[in-house]
Amino acid sequence: MKYHLIGDQGVSMRGVKKYLEHQGHVVTGSDLKTGGHKAENVAKDVGVVVRTSAVSPGSPGWVEVDAAKHHGAVILKRSEIIGQLTKGKRLIAISGMHGKTTVTSMAGLVLEAAGFDPTVLVGDQVADFNNDVIRIGRSGWFVLEACEYDRSFLDFSPEILILTNIEEEHLDTYPGGLPEIKEAFVQYIHRISPDGVIIACAEDNNVKEVIDKANVKTKVIWYGGHTKYDTLDFQISVPGKHNILNALAVVALADYLQINRSIVSATLDKFKNVHRRFELIGQYRGADLIDDYGHHPTEIKATLAALKERYPSKRRVVVFWPHQYKRILPLIDDFAGSFNDADLVIVKPIFFVPGRDEELPISSKDLVRKINAKSNNAKFLETDAEIAEYLSSDLDKESVLLTIGIPPVYKIAEILLGEKNDR
Repeated sequence: MKYHLIGDQGVSMRGVKKYLEHQGHVVTGSDLKTGGHKAENVAKDVGVVVRTSAVSPGSPGWVEVDAAKHHGAVILKRSEIIGQLTKGKRLIAISGMHGKTTVTSMAGLVLEAAGFDPTVLVGDQVADFNNDVIRIGRSGWFVLEACEYDRSFLDFSPEILILTNIEEEHLDTYPGGLPEIKEAFVQYIHRISPDGVIIACAEDNNVKEVIDKANVKTKVIWYGGHTKYDTLDFQISVPGKHNILNALAVVALADYLQINRSIVSATLDKFKNVHRRFELIGQYRGADLIDDYGHHPTEIKATLAALKERYPSKRRVVVFWPHQYKRILPLIDDFAGSFNDADLVIVKPIFFVPGRDEELPISSKDLVRKINAKSNNAKFLETDAEIAEYLSSDLDKESVLLTIGIPPVYKIAEILLGEKNDR
Protein backbone atom coordinates (compact mmCIF):
# COMPACT_ATOMS: atom_id res chain seq x y z
CA MET A 1 0.00 0.00 0.00
CA LYS A 2 1.17 3.55 -0.67
CA TYR A 3 0.53 6.12 2.06
CA HIS A 4 0.92 9.89 2.13
CA LEU A 5 1.27 11.70 5.48
CA ILE A 6 0.34 15.38 5.70
CA GLY A 7 2.64 17.01 8.26
CA ASP A 8 5.10 14.13 8.34
CA GLN A 9 7.80 16.07 10.20
CA GLY A 10 5.64 16.59 13.27
CA VAL A 11 6.34 14.51 16.36
CA SER A 12 2.89 12.96 16.14
CA MET A 13 3.51 11.63 12.63
CA ARG A 14 7.15 10.53 12.65
CA GLY A 15 6.41 7.36 14.58
CA VAL A 16 3.50 6.43 12.32
CA LYS A 17 5.68 6.90 9.25
CA LYS A 18 8.43 4.66 10.63
CA TYR A 19 5.96 1.96 11.63
CA LEU A 20 4.30 1.92 8.20
CA GLU A 21 7.70 1.73 6.49
CA HIS A 22 8.70 -1.09 8.84
CA GLN A 23 5.62 -2.99 7.65
CA GLY A 24 6.85 -2.64 4.07
CA HIS A 25 4.56 0.14 2.85
CA VAL A 26 5.68 2.99 0.63
CA VAL A 27 5.24 6.28 2.48
CA THR A 28 5.50 9.82 1.13
CA GLY A 29 4.95 12.98 3.12
CA SER A 30 4.86 16.73 3.19
CA ASP A 31 5.36 19.42 5.78
CA LEU A 32 5.63 23.19 6.09
CA LYS A 33 9.24 22.61 7.20
CA THR A 34 10.14 20.76 3.99
CA GLY A 35 8.65 22.61 1.04
CA GLY A 36 5.09 23.16 2.23
CA HIS A 37 1.80 21.72 1.02
CA LYS A 38 0.54 21.50 -2.54
CA ALA A 39 -1.83 19.26 -4.49
CA GLU A 40 0.94 17.63 -6.53
CA ASN A 41 2.46 16.19 -3.35
CA VAL A 42 -0.32 13.58 -3.41
CA ALA A 43 0.45 11.09 -6.19
CA LYS A 44 -2.43 9.50 -8.07
CA ASP A 45 -1.46 6.02 -6.86
CA VAL A 46 -1.61 6.90 -3.15
CA GLY A 47 -4.15 4.64 -1.47
CA VAL A 48 -4.37 6.26 1.96
CA VAL A 49 -3.74 9.84 3.08
CA VAL A 50 -3.20 10.45 6.79
CA ARG A 51 -3.65 13.86 8.40
CA THR A 52 -3.28 15.21 11.90
CA SER A 53 -6.14 16.93 13.69
CA ALA A 54 -4.33 20.21 13.01
CA VAL A 55 -4.98 19.79 9.27
CA SER A 56 -8.47 21.22 8.92
CA PRO A 57 -10.38 23.23 6.31
CA GLY A 58 -8.57 26.51 5.77
CA SER A 59 -5.20 25.23 6.95
CA PRO A 60 -2.28 24.95 4.46
CA GLY A 61 -2.42 21.15 4.41
CA TRP A 62 -6.07 20.96 3.35
CA VAL A 63 -5.13 21.40 -0.31
CA GLU A 64 -3.65 17.90 -0.13
CA VAL A 65 -6.83 16.51 1.43
CA ASP A 66 -8.77 17.94 -1.52
CA ALA A 67 -6.26 16.34 -3.91
CA ALA A 68 -6.66 13.00 -2.14
CA LYS A 69 -10.44 13.22 -2.51
CA HIS A 70 -10.02 13.94 -6.20
CA HIS A 71 -7.83 10.83 -6.62
CA GLY A 72 -10.23 8.66 -4.64
CA ALA A 73 -7.78 7.96 -1.81
CA VAL A 74 -8.95 6.97 1.66
CA ILE A 75 -8.46 9.86 4.11
CA LEU A 76 -7.78 9.07 7.75
CA LYS A 77 -6.84 11.03 10.84
CA ARG A 78 -3.64 9.99 12.60
CA SER A 79 -5.66 8.40 15.41
CA GLU A 80 -7.70 6.38 12.91
CA ILE A 81 -4.61 4.87 11.26
CA ILE A 82 -3.17 4.06 14.70
CA GLY A 83 -6.48 2.44 15.59
CA GLN A 84 -6.13 0.23 12.52
CA LEU A 85 -2.45 -0.55 13.20
CA THR A 86 -3.17 -1.57 16.81
CA LYS A 87 -6.21 -3.69 16.03
CA GLY A 88 -5.49 -7.24 17.13
CA LYS A 89 -2.56 -6.09 19.28
CA ARG A 90 -2.35 -6.39 23.06
CA LEU A 91 -2.76 -2.67 23.46
CA ILE A 92 -1.69 -0.83 26.60
CA ALA A 93 -2.96 2.75 26.32
CA ILE A 94 -1.91 5.60 28.61
CA SER A 95 -4.40 8.45 28.84
CA GLY A 96 -5.08 11.54 30.92
CA MET A 97 -4.33 15.24 30.76
CA HIS A 98 -0.87 15.04 32.34
CA GLY A 99 1.89 12.45 32.58
CA LYS A 100 0.99 10.44 29.47
CA THR A 101 4.37 10.75 27.75
CA THR A 102 6.38 9.93 30.86
CA VAL A 103 4.22 6.94 31.87
CA THR A 104 4.22 5.59 28.30
CA SER A 105 8.01 5.81 28.17
CA MET A 106 8.46 4.22 31.59
CA ALA A 107 6.00 1.41 30.82
CA GLY A 108 7.55 0.70 27.43
CA LEU A 109 11.05 0.51 28.91
CA VAL A 110 9.92 -1.82 31.70
CA LEU A 111 8.22 -4.17 29.22
CA GLU A 112 11.32 -4.09 27.03
CA ALA A 113 13.58 -4.91 29.99
CA ALA A 114 11.24 -7.77 30.96
CA GLY A 115 11.54 -9.35 27.50
CA PHE A 116 8.06 -8.46 26.20
CA ASP A 117 9.62 -6.84 23.11
CA PRO A 118 6.81 -4.27 22.72
CA THR A 119 6.21 -1.60 20.13
CA VAL A 120 6.05 1.74 21.95
CA LEU A 121 4.65 4.91 20.37
CA VAL A 122 5.22 8.07 22.41
CA GLY A 123 4.26 11.73 22.00
CA ASP A 124 7.83 13.04 22.16
CA GLN A 125 11.43 11.97 21.81
CA VAL A 126 12.69 9.50 24.41
CA ALA A 127 16.40 9.41 25.18
CA ASP A 128 16.24 5.68 25.95
CA PHE A 129 14.75 5.05 22.49
CA ASN A 130 17.72 6.72 20.78
CA ASN A 131 15.90 10.06 20.92
CA ASP A 132 13.09 8.66 18.79
CA VAL A 133 9.32 8.66 19.30
CA ILE A 134 8.89 4.97 18.53
CA ARG A 135 10.43 1.67 19.51
CA ILE A 136 9.38 -1.10 17.11
CA GLY A 137 9.13 -4.55 18.66
CA ARG A 138 8.32 -7.98 17.26
CA SER A 139 5.69 -9.12 19.74
CA GLY A 140 1.97 -8.43 19.87
CA TRP A 141 2.37 -5.95 22.73
CA PHE A 142 1.82 -2.30 21.84
CA VAL A 143 2.26 0.56 24.35
CA LEU A 144 0.57 3.76 23.18
CA GLU A 145 0.26 7.33 24.39
CA ALA A 146 -3.44 7.83 23.72
CA CYS A 147 -4.41 11.50 23.66
CA GLU A 148 -7.85 12.93 24.42
CA TYR A 149 -7.40 15.89 22.04
CA ASP A 150 -10.09 15.90 19.32
CA ARG A 151 -11.39 12.70 20.96
CA SER A 152 -8.54 10.80 19.31
CA PHE A 153 -8.58 8.09 21.99
CA LEU A 154 -12.03 6.98 20.84
CA ASP A 155 -10.29 5.30 17.88
CA PHE A 156 -8.48 2.86 20.22
CA SER A 157 -9.65 -0.28 22.03
CA PRO A 158 -7.08 -1.06 24.72
CA GLU A 159 -6.73 -4.26 26.68
CA ILE A 160 -5.08 -2.28 29.48
CA LEU A 161 -5.78 1.39 30.18
CA ILE A 162 -3.65 3.53 32.49
CA LEU A 163 -5.68 6.60 33.43
CA THR A 164 -3.60 9.32 35.10
CA ASN A 165 -5.94 12.27 35.60
CA ILE A 166 -8.85 14.24 34.13
CA GLU A 167 -9.04 18.04 34.09
CA GLU A 168 -10.20 20.97 31.99
CA GLU A 169 -7.91 20.97 28.96
CA HIS A 170 -8.13 21.23 25.15
CA LEU A 171 -11.13 23.49 25.49
CA ASP A 172 -10.95 24.25 21.77
CA THR A 173 -12.28 20.75 21.14
CA TYR A 174 -14.31 20.49 24.37
CA PRO A 175 -16.24 23.78 24.45
CA GLY A 176 -18.57 22.28 27.04
CA GLY A 177 -15.68 22.13 29.50
CA LEU A 178 -15.21 19.45 32.15
CA PRO A 179 -18.65 17.78 31.77
CA GLU A 180 -18.01 17.24 28.05
CA ILE A 181 -14.51 15.95 28.78
CA LYS A 182 -15.81 13.49 31.36
CA GLU A 183 -18.43 12.19 28.94
CA ALA A 184 -15.72 11.55 26.33
CA PHE A 185 -13.73 9.55 28.89
CA VAL A 186 -16.83 7.52 29.75
CA GLN A 187 -17.19 6.64 26.06
CA TYR A 188 -13.49 5.74 25.97
CA ILE A 189 -13.75 3.42 28.96
CA HIS A 190 -16.55 1.56 27.21
CA ARG A 191 -14.05 0.67 24.46
CA ILE A 192 -11.82 -1.33 26.81
CA SER A 193 -11.86 -5.09 26.46
CA PRO A 194 -14.26 -6.65 28.99
CA ASP A 195 -11.49 -8.97 30.17
CA GLY A 196 -9.00 -6.10 30.36
CA VAL A 197 -8.01 -3.84 33.23
CA ILE A 198 -8.04 -0.15 34.13
CA ILE A 199 -5.10 1.13 36.20
CA ALA A 200 -6.36 4.42 37.63
CA CYS A 201 -5.12 7.21 39.88
CA ALA A 202 -7.01 7.17 43.17
CA GLU A 203 -5.92 10.76 43.91
CA ASP A 204 -8.03 12.20 41.08
CA ASN A 205 -11.71 12.64 41.90
CA ASN A 206 -12.64 13.13 38.25
CA VAL A 207 -11.11 9.78 37.40
CA LYS A 208 -13.12 8.14 40.17
CA GLU A 209 -16.32 9.80 38.97
CA VAL A 210 -15.80 8.78 35.34
CA ILE A 211 -15.05 5.15 36.19
CA ASP A 212 -18.10 5.02 38.44
CA LYS A 213 -20.32 6.58 35.78
CA ALA A 214 -19.02 4.20 33.09
CA ASN A 215 -20.40 1.31 35.17
CA VAL A 216 -18.33 -1.34 33.42
CA LYS A 217 -17.36 -4.75 34.71
CA THR A 218 -13.71 -4.22 33.76
CA LYS A 219 -11.28 -4.81 36.63
CA VAL A 220 -9.90 -1.61 38.18
CA ILE A 221 -6.52 -1.39 39.92
CA TRP A 222 -6.03 1.85 41.86
CA TYR A 223 -2.70 3.54 42.53
CA GLY A 224 -1.77 6.55 44.65
CA GLY A 225 -3.81 7.71 47.63
CA HIS A 226 -4.39 5.08 50.30
CA THR A 227 -4.05 2.06 48.03
CA LYS A 228 -1.72 -0.88 47.66
CA TYR A 229 0.34 1.26 45.31
CA ASP A 230 0.81 4.43 47.35
CA THR A 231 4.53 4.33 48.11
CA LEU A 232 7.61 3.51 46.07
CA ASP A 233 10.06 1.12 47.67
CA PHE A 234 12.90 2.23 45.39
CA GLN A 235 14.40 5.46 44.03
CA ILE A 236 13.63 6.95 40.62
CA SER A 237 15.88 9.21 38.60
CA VAL A 238 13.38 12.02 37.96
CA PRO A 239 12.20 14.50 40.61
CA GLY A 240 8.74 15.47 41.78
CA LYS A 241 5.68 13.93 43.42
CA HIS A 242 4.00 13.75 40.02
CA ASN A 243 6.76 11.44 38.79
CA ILE A 244 6.35 9.23 41.86
CA LEU A 245 2.69 8.85 40.84
CA ASN A 246 3.80 8.11 37.27
CA ALA A 247 6.13 5.40 38.56
CA LEU A 248 3.42 3.93 40.82
CA ALA A 249 1.18 3.48 37.76
CA VAL A 250 3.97 1.51 36.10
CA VAL A 251 4.55 -0.58 39.23
CA ALA A 252 0.85 -1.52 39.22
CA LEU A 253 1.08 -2.43 35.53
CA ALA A 254 4.19 -4.53 36.13
CA ASP A 255 2.55 -6.43 38.97
CA TYR A 256 -0.48 -7.14 36.78
CA LEU A 257 1.84 -8.47 34.06
CA GLN A 258 3.86 -10.41 36.66
CA ILE A 259 7.06 -8.50 35.96
CA ASN A 260 9.63 -8.79 38.74
CA ARG A 261 9.93 -5.65 40.89
CA SER A 262 13.72 -5.68 40.52
CA ILE A 263 13.31 -5.14 36.77
CA VAL A 264 11.03 -2.17 37.42
CA SER A 265 13.33 -0.55 39.97
CA ALA A 266 16.45 -1.03 37.84
CA THR A 267 14.71 0.41 34.78
CA LEU A 268 13.25 3.48 36.49
CA ASP A 269 16.45 4.16 38.41
CA LYS A 270 18.27 4.83 35.13
CA PHE A 271 15.32 6.34 33.22
CA LYS A 272 16.66 9.37 31.31
CA ASN A 273 13.28 11.08 31.02
CA VAL A 274 11.57 12.43 27.91
CA HIS A 275 12.55 15.35 25.71
CA ARG A 276 11.34 18.61 27.29
CA ARG A 277 10.35 16.94 30.57
CA PHE A 278 12.54 18.62 33.20
CA GLU A 279 15.40 18.45 30.71
CA LEU A 280 18.78 19.92 31.64
CA ILE A 281 20.03 21.65 28.50
CA GLY A 282 23.07 23.51 29.76
CA GLN A 283 24.53 25.88 32.30
CA TYR A 284 24.99 29.65 32.14
CA ARG A 285 27.09 31.60 34.66
CA GLY A 286 26.74 28.67 37.05
CA ALA A 287 22.95 28.47 36.69
CA ASP A 288 21.41 25.23 35.41
CA LEU A 289 19.02 25.76 32.49
CA ILE A 290 16.00 23.43 32.66
CA ASP A 291 13.36 23.13 29.92
CA ASP A 292 9.89 21.65 30.27
CA TYR A 293 6.79 21.21 28.11
CA GLY A 294 4.30 22.13 30.86
CA HIS A 295 1.56 24.35 29.46
CA HIS A 296 -1.32 23.76 31.91
CA PRO A 297 -1.53 25.11 35.50
CA THR A 298 -1.35 21.63 37.03
CA GLU A 299 1.77 20.80 35.00
CA ILE A 300 3.45 24.11 35.85
CA LYS A 301 2.74 23.71 39.56
CA ALA A 302 4.09 20.12 39.56
CA THR A 303 7.22 21.10 37.62
CA LEU A 304 7.96 24.02 39.94
CA ALA A 305 7.50 21.74 42.96
CA ALA A 306 10.04 19.38 41.39
CA LEU A 307 12.36 22.34 40.73
CA LYS A 308 12.12 23.36 44.38
CA GLU A 309 12.83 19.76 45.41
CA ARG A 310 15.91 19.55 43.19
CA TYR A 311 17.17 23.10 43.92
CA PRO A 312 15.86 23.96 47.41
CA SER A 313 18.34 26.76 48.10
CA LYS A 314 18.48 28.30 44.61
CA ARG A 315 16.63 31.35 43.33
CA ARG A 316 14.08 29.94 40.88
CA VAL A 317 13.63 31.99 37.69
CA VAL A 318 10.88 30.97 35.27
CA VAL A 319 10.17 32.00 31.68
CA PHE A 320 6.67 30.99 30.59
CA TRP A 321 5.29 31.11 27.05
CA PRO A 322 1.48 30.80 27.27
CA HIS A 323 -0.16 28.72 24.59
CA GLN A 324 -3.63 29.32 23.14
CA TYR A 325 -6.13 32.01 24.12
CA LYS A 326 -8.82 29.35 24.55
CA ARG A 327 -6.73 27.76 27.29
CA ILE A 328 -5.52 30.91 29.05
CA LEU A 329 -8.83 32.79 29.38
CA PRO A 330 -10.87 30.18 31.29
CA LEU A 331 -7.90 29.06 33.41
CA ILE A 332 -6.18 32.40 34.08
CA ASP A 333 -6.71 32.32 37.85
CA ASP A 334 -5.32 28.78 37.97
CA PHE A 335 -2.32 29.90 35.92
CA ALA A 336 -1.72 32.83 38.26
CA GLY A 337 -1.68 30.48 41.25
CA SER A 338 0.66 27.96 39.65
CA PHE A 339 3.85 30.04 40.06
CA ASN A 340 3.97 30.19 43.87
CA ASP A 341 7.29 28.31 43.99
CA ALA A 342 9.00 30.78 41.62
CA ASP A 343 11.06 33.77 42.70
CA LEU A 344 10.77 35.52 39.33
CA VAL A 345 8.33 34.84 36.48
CA ILE A 346 8.84 36.29 33.01
CA VAL A 347 5.82 35.90 30.72
CA LYS A 348 5.87 36.10 26.92
CA PRO A 349 2.86 37.07 24.75
CA ILE A 350 0.20 34.36 24.32
CA PHE A 351 0.96 32.12 21.35
CA PHE A 352 -1.90 32.08 18.85
CA VAL A 353 -2.62 28.65 17.37
CA PRO A 354 -3.85 28.99 13.76
CA GLY A 355 -6.88 26.88 12.98
CA ARG A 356 -7.50 25.97 16.63
CA ASP A 357 -7.70 29.30 18.38
CA GLU A 358 -9.27 32.73 18.32
CA GLU A 359 -8.06 36.01 19.79
CA LEU A 360 -10.02 36.49 23.00
CA PRO A 361 -10.10 39.42 25.45
CA ILE A 362 -7.10 38.25 27.47
CA SER A 363 -3.36 38.92 27.32
CA SER A 364 -0.16 37.94 29.05
CA LYS A 365 -0.16 41.32 30.77
CA ASP A 366 -3.42 40.29 32.45
CA LEU A 367 -1.71 37.13 33.68
CA VAL A 368 1.26 39.14 34.98
CA ARG A 369 -1.09 41.43 36.93
CA LYS A 370 -2.82 38.44 38.51
CA ILE A 371 0.51 36.81 39.47
CA ASN A 372 1.71 40.09 40.98
CA ALA A 373 -1.48 40.40 42.99
CA LYS A 374 -0.32 37.23 44.77
CA SER A 375 3.46 37.53 44.86
CA ASN A 376 4.66 40.67 43.02
CA ASN A 377 7.37 38.70 41.22
CA ALA A 378 6.23 38.67 37.56
CA LYS A 379 7.04 40.79 34.54
CA PHE A 380 6.07 40.86 30.87
CA LEU A 381 8.78 40.79 28.19
CA GLU A 382 7.92 40.39 24.54
CA THR A 383 10.85 38.88 22.66
CA ASP A 384 13.42 36.16 23.25
CA ALA A 385 16.19 38.71 22.70
CA GLU A 386 14.80 41.00 25.43
CA ILE A 387 14.44 38.09 27.83
CA ALA A 388 17.93 36.74 27.13
CA GLU A 389 19.43 40.20 27.62
CA TYR A 390 17.65 40.55 30.95
CA LEU A 391 18.70 37.09 32.11
CA SER A 392 22.30 37.55 31.02
CA SER A 393 22.84 39.83 34.02
CA ASP A 394 20.26 38.25 36.33
CA LEU A 395 21.38 34.61 36.42
CA ASP A 396 24.28 33.36 38.52
CA LYS A 397 25.39 30.25 40.41
CA GLU A 398 22.81 30.95 43.11
CA SER A 399 19.92 30.62 40.63
CA VAL A 400 18.28 28.13 38.29
CA LEU A 401 16.30 28.89 35.11
CA LEU A 402 13.19 27.02 34.01
CA THR A 403 11.83 27.69 30.53
CA ILE A 404 8.35 26.24 30.29
CA GLY A 405 5.54 26.22 27.75
CA ILE A 406 5.33 25.71 24.01
CA PRO A 407 8.45 24.23 22.35
CA PRO A 408 10.18 27.40 21.03
CA VAL A 409 10.61 28.75 24.58
CA TYR A 410 13.83 26.71 24.87
CA LYS A 411 15.42 29.04 22.31
CA ILE A 412 15.99 31.55 25.12
CA ALA A 413 18.42 29.10 26.71
CA GLU A 414 20.07 28.61 23.33
CA ILE A 415 20.64 32.36 23.03
CA LEU A 416 22.23 32.40 26.49
CA LEU A 417 24.43 29.44 25.59
CA GLY A 418 25.36 31.00 22.26
CA GLU A 419 24.34 27.93 20.33
CA LYS A 420 21.55 26.63 18.11
CA ASN A 421 20.43 23.07 18.60
CA ASP A 422 18.28 20.97 16.29
CA ARG A 423 15.57 20.09 18.83
